[in-house]
Amino acid sequence: MTSEDMSFDDKFEKYLHKLFYVPPNYEYDPSVVEIFGVLSLTDVRQPDRKLWYLYHCKQTEVDETLDRIFKKYGKKNMREIFRKRTFSGVGLRERVKAHFANKKLYVKEKLIEAPRNSSFNDDKVIKHVTELYDEERRLLFEYVCRKHFDCPYTF
Repeated sequence: MTSEDMSFDDKFEKYLHKLFYVPPNYEYDPSVVEIFGVLSLTDVRQPDRKLWYLYHCKQTEVDETLDRIFKKYGKKNMREIFRKRTFSGVGLRERVKAHFANKKLYVKEKLIEAPRNSSFNDDKVIKHVTELYDEERRLLFEYVCRKHFDCPYTF
């Protein structure tokens, strides 16, 4: 892999290791890591409704959280379309809610609903959420670089 082909995660990890002069340590405490995810929800009574459920929790609580959600909405009616580790699940959820509210989708608590005549589907939601996730990671990376190198670093 050449340096031009490195992904953002590889660059981020490389700079953090340089920044703190820490040898790579792949052991981590899973109770500290937060998970953010999106579930696609199908309404049995109205199958043309487009709904998505946002959730976030600690990594150790993922099974309990998903069981609680599946119990509320029905396991057959939901499928997971996005799950990533994140710095702040609450912060990413608020960014996603604000983004979709600006796109004229209905946003309530943890649910996002597209209007019946909109072209939004699971693929578009995944694309937008992934872009927001990558943007949040870039902002975190730039914050660390500004804080410790006193210069803005941009891609």
